[in-house]
Amino acid sequence: MRKNFSQITTGKEMKQTIEENPIWIPLQTTYCKELQVAEFLRDSEIPYYIPQTYELQDAKDGSGRCERILVPAIHNLLFIRCNHYDREWCRRLQQSIPFPTYFMRRGRESADYCIISNREMQNFIRATNPEIQGMRFIDPEKLKNKKNVRVRVVRKGPLFGMEGQFVRYGGRHYIAIQVSGSAALLRVSYTWCELIEEI
Repeated sequence: MRKNFSQITTGKEMKQTIEENPIWIPLQTTYCKELQVAEFLRDSEIPYYIPQTYELQDAKDGSGRCERILVPAIHNLLFIRCNHYDREWCRRLQQSIPFPTYFMRRGRESADYCIISNREMQNFIRATNPEIQGMRFIDPEKLKNKKNVRVRVVRKGPLFGMEGQFVRYGGRHYIAIQVSGSAALLRVSYTWCELIEEI
């Protein structure tokens, strides 16, 4: 029987270290178990993020109506926030979760896991706000050979200050905000953006 991870690393310890230098690590699961894994993380007081989107479903009150509810936008993917990169911590967490999980690796031959800076992740979280219209998720591999320039949104509004790659995809222009395992596309006009000079 697997132990609750809070028996190994307490929520108090997590909260103290998270304030110092947080990072995010993508965690994959199988068979659409992301919500069950999220429940385990919540019980263990481990911060996480699941990108969500609205979906129309039949109302549960038997009225025959449909209603908009939030559901995971990307199945089998979560992002865990932790204090710093520690493979042993990740290994213990993985062993304690009562569902199959896999930390995403940096490369096929690498033993190290992907890490995402807090700044990058906060940008991604803003971009994947389900209230933003015209946002869509795609496999990052589809953007691999696309020409792009790095931009920042300067138009006042919910996207103000957001940074990403300005790309043409499917005949339309988007800002692509990518992290390991996912990419969010937001429809924008080039007049909303300024170029970010490469240093």
